[in-house]
Amino acid sequence: MKWLAKALAFKAFSSIPGGDSFYRYLQTNLTKSIVATPARVGQKVDIGMRYLAWLDQHGYTIDDLRKLRHLDLGCGWHPSIPILYSKMGMKGQVLTDVTYLICDQTFRESLELVNELTADPEHPAHHLLLESACQPPPANASLDEMLAHSGMEYHAPYFDWAKTAGEHIDLATCTQVLMHVERPILDDCFKIIFDVLHPGGIFMATVHLFDIYANSDPGITIYNHLKYSQQVWSTLVNSDLMTFNRFKARDYREALEGAGFEIVEFDIDHGTAEDLQTLRSLTVHPEFSARYTEEELADLHLFFVARKP
Repeated sequence: MKWLAKALAFKAFSSIPGGDSFYRYLQTNLTKSIVATPARVGQKVDIGMRYLAWLDQHGYTIDDLRKLRHLDLGCGWHPSIPILYSKMGMKGQVLTDVTYLICDQTFRESLELVNELTADPEHPAHHLLLESACQPPPANASLDEMLAHSGMEYHAPYFDWAKTAGEHIDLATCTQVLMHVERPILDDCFKIIFDVLHPGGIFMATVHLFDIYANSDPGITIYNHLKYSQQVWSTLVNSDLMTFNRFKARDYREALEGAGFEIVEFDIDHGTAEDLQTLRSLTVHPEFSARYTEEELADLHLFFVARKP
């Protein structure tokens, strides 16, 4: 039950004064879970390229991209996608989080790794880079100076910024963050994004639908989360430091439509035949089996594109 011990540790750190700061210290110095690696940054860069591929297929040129004002909701410690877009010449980016996460070190780590990845002439982003946008910031630059150099602004928490932002965003992205947001907050997030987008603005996101605790615990399946009631999950697992909402694709569609979005694309990676066998080997809690079909429960990933009418 390694995954449960991890969840209980999150719960414990959430309940003590300064627990979040101490946990971040452990992440930085002991577990290294927030240290940038080629795999972590590369995965985000790949998703950033997927967003661009969709825009390209729907008539956006690289010159159009450079003029867009981009909101990255939940950019996290490593703003790899905004850095990628900055190197392509995008200069109007707003980075947001629910709490302050970026620091000088994590920004520099991400910048260096994005530079390494995209320097390869074979990388699909290489030919899109704008030479004048690839000049490195000064070696001793502060985080604020690096953000300004890259044409970015950072707001955390983002609530106050959103209240006065107005409709000035053209493109919003949210990458592998939404599964950490409970439904009332998810509805608020979608409403905020809807409000700050220009009419016709695009919102794109990727979301994991499988059990994210399975990434670090080989002793459970990717459907382990389906075994527990909401009461048990809320009591034993979710905390202020780590929430996994266990939503399925249908829930995100309902939340998008409830916020007023028009859904343009809703691409689901379905479970394989082997995945279905794994799912059938578990006792799925009635709260899930009563609401979702077997196929919905087996789904693994979601990519959606929504538009503000």
